[in-house]
Order: sequence, then structure tokens, then C-alpha cells
Amino acid sequence: MASRYGKKPVRNSRLKISIAAAALLAVFLAWAAWVTIFAPPTVKASVAGYEVVDSSHTTIRFDVVKPAGKDAVCAARVLDKAYSVVGYREILIDAGAADNKVFSVSVNTTQEGVTGLVDNCWLK
Repeated sequence: MASRYGKKPVRNSRLKISIAAAALLAVFLAWAAWVTIFAPPTVKASVAGYEVVDSSHTTIRFDVVKPAGKDAVCAARVLDKAYSVVGYREILIDAGAADNKVFSVSVNTTQEGVTGLVDNCWLK
């Protein structure tokens, strides 16, 4: 039928599409491996609790997940009812800190806070 009406076989175009799809898949898998292997190490903190001691102090308890053998710094903030920062303190987490240790930090405040956060950590 193809020789009579001049149509090209469909098989050739399907082969080209299959090769292009396989090439795109290979590029995606190579990119995913690159990002996974060479991603920079990160530090993550999660708040275990906080206590508003008085109008000028708040205690925040938190734990940190970081790469072993690296120093990290975490920023603790205390917020008031209007979500304004009323207290701030940076805490050094040294390389020898245990992985499952809960840290406790007292933050001085300018007025009474309503919540304590540790939302930003970085490697030193």
C-alpha cells in the first residue's frame, strides 16, 4: 500500500520518537544523580517546644540534624502577637554535638513573646 500511494512506513517515525524519549529519560536520570550526589550538605532544626518565662525571656527547645563533624549555627527568634520579632539569638552547634540531643536556649526579648522559632540553620 505504501508503494502504491507513496506513504512512508509509520515504523520509522515511531523509532525516532522512541529514541528521543530514551535520550530525554537518560538526561533526566543523569541530572537526578548529579543533584543527589553533589548536593551541598544541609542543616535542619525542629522546635520541640518553647516557654514564655516572663516579658523579657523565652526558652526554646529544639533538635538539629546536621552532617557529622561540622559546626552549625541556628537562629532562634521570638515573635509577639503581631508576628514581629521581639527576640533573636544565634546558637553555635559544635561538631561534637550528639545527633539526638535536644538543645535549650534562653532568648532575651524586648516585650512578651507568644511563640519561639528556630527556622534558619547553616553550616559554619
